[in-house]
Amino acid sequence: MMRRKRLPRRRASSINFTEGPILKNVVRFASPLLLMNLIFQLYCVLDLIIVSNFCGTDAMAAVGATVYISQMISGLALGLATGCSVITAQAWGAGNYDRLYKTVHSGYATAFLVGTVLSAAGILLARPMLTFMGTPADVLADATSYLRVYLISILPVLVYNMGAGILRGVGDTRHPFLFMTIAVIFNLGLSFLFVGVFKWGIIGAAYAYVIAQFLSAVLVTASLMMSHEPFRLFLRDIGFHKDVLQPTIKLGVPAGLQSCVMSLSNVFVQSNINKFGKQAIAGLAAAGRLDGFVFVIINGLALTAMSFMSANIGAQKKERAKKGLIRIILFSIAVVFVHAVILLLFRYPLLRLFSDDHEVMRYASTAMFYVLIPYVLFAITEILGGTLRSAGQSVLPMVITIGMSGVRVVWILAVLPFFRTFDVLVMNYSVSWVFALIVYLVYFKRQGDRIFERQM
Repeated sequence: MMRRKRLPRRRASSINFTEGPILKNVVRFASPLLLMNLIFQLYCVLDLIIVSNFCGTDAMAAVGATVYISQMISGLALGLATGCSVITAQAWGAGNYDRLYKTVHSGYATAFLVGTVLSAAGILLARPMLTFMGTPADVLADATSYLRVYLISILPVLVYNMGAGILRGVGDTRHPFLFMTIAVIFNLGLSFLFVGVFKWGIIGAAYAYVIAQFLSAVLVTASLMMSHEPFRLFLRDIGFHKDVLQPTIKLGVPAGLQSCVMSLSNVFVQSNINKFGKQAIAGLAAAGRLDGFVFVIINGLALTAMSFMSANIGAQKKERAKKGLIRIILFSIAVVFVHAVILLLFRYPLLRLFSDDHEVMRYASTAMFYVLIPYVLFAITEILGGTLRSAGQSVLPMVITIGMSGVRVVWILAVLPFFRTFDVLVMNYSVSWVFALIVYLVYFKRQGDRIFERQM
């Protein structure tokens, strides 16, 4: 039973997407979200620099070997949070505070349950997963130890993402930005202490990450508990509510599964990268940290688009949703392109921060060359997919993602054997994004206005 009967005002930190200038509100909402993502990515870069400088190339390769497995877990966390965020935004936009209350408490119950199960399973399966990927023997032991500790963080990562998703759903990106910033600074301090001072190696970096994630989960949870708004969290009321759990799962599970499927295809890609040796693994790890700055921008823009669409579709403002989609896409293209060009121009001095090994730098530079500019295509697909999820259409984005994964596998199996170079291998990403964009554009053209109607 809902504790708060009063229907309070919208707080100042929230942005009302259903009224006012579209682009101005989008920029206001996206700015702290993008800054938060960039700060987290900066942490990832600095953390790998600490590992590579204090522990060497082998340790750097060990961390790199775990990247796609960790991405698979974080993708699932974000997917589940996506479902909760969409339902939250729709309830907030419609002024349905009882549904909002149920969404918050069901979301937290899901995070605790799924987080606990995945943490336990991940720790048990860490070495088999790395072995299946063909991780080189000279880095397998370190990679396994690092991954087992790292996977303890699944529970707090899910809790933080669920809490942050709720706040985004009501138009608040300032508080998630603040909590993430605190956690990142804390994480970097612990990484330097554990790796640089205590000499714990990459295990120290993993423990630093886990502790920082627990801090971020506590901060976002405390914020919701102390709120005086209808999305306030009561720990004793955490539990599943069937009427909101079903649509949340309908949206969140496909979003999480599509991230998992995409990460599994990347695991297949990683297994082929491993065949090029530890310099290639280390190079891709460095490149991933740098082009990750563009990736997290895309992620933030997609979440912004989804929040905007969810609020307007929930409020039945179809024309505003259509105008917003066009403006968000154009804004995203400009932002992503500029950042991609900057990273390409300065990639060599940036890569030297990780390693002065010529082979490592060559592999990293190649990967960045074939990924950064095509990220514009990926940005458009993410925004279009988020738009569909905002309207309750979560199956098609999942199917398209599975298709992207299939394209990557087919490319490696059908093309790579004839042109066995690292260049051809990393081209699989851009080829899959072209495929996804074509499918989305065809679907949007055929469905027209029906896309912007709430379907749950």
